[in-house]
Amino acid sequence: MKTIKVIALAALVIFLASCGNQQTADQSNIPTITENEQGSVTDIHGTYEGVIPAPNTAGIAMHLTINSDETFVLTREYQGNKQGSFKDQGRYTVINDNVIELTDKKGIKTYYRVDNGSVILSDPEGNVADAEYASQYQLRKI
Repeated sequence: MKTIKVIALAALVIFLASCGNQQTADQSNIPTITENEQGSVTDIHGTYEGVIPAPNTAGIAMHLTINSDETFVLTREYQGNKQGSFKDQGRYTVINDNVIELTDKKGIKTYYRVDNGSVILSDPEGNVADAEYASQYQLRKI
């Protein structure tokens, strides 16, 4: 019985090692920030601003700075609310051709689709919850 467990464990380790090698080989297909293809992430570094809708307030003024060292600063100010200003910092990664993932210091992830000099709040695949209202969730590069 002990021999069967050892063989099963060895087979699992070999399987996982081969999966890890495949991942390394496929990493050359990961898009980089400097790619210059239509619809892909190009120059995302900079500052973006906009006001997105929110219940019980006139909106949330957003100020997002994306730095070249893969960090970001996001400030949100709930308009009409004296106590409603928040600042998040963290790191970002490019997760596909046109989506960046922001991860704050608490581990909370937010996604933005990069679109012609702006970013739009989205899901991990770059889909906006309601495409008809996408412009309301857009932050423009300043």
